[in-house]
Amino acid sequence: MNDDTAKLKGIPFNLEKHVDYADGSVVSKTLIKKDIGNITLFAFDSGQGLSEHTAPFDAVVYILDGQAQITIG
Repeated sequence: MNDDTAKLKGIPFNLEKHVDYADGSVVSKTLIKKDIGNITLFAFDSGQGLSEHTAPFDAVVYILDGQAQITIG
């Protein structure tokens, strides 16, 4: 943890201000990367999605804007 990150503990973080949209694309931004898991902010243009994959951690989905179809198998 660097000095800038340490200063942010306990301060509210507005996810909507950090979303970056791009036409025809999926934009991802890693917010936290730890050995026990990651938090990544995704922005999907209409019709875009992630390919089928596995992950070593549980997933949490929080939709800020729009709609999504999610399949977990």
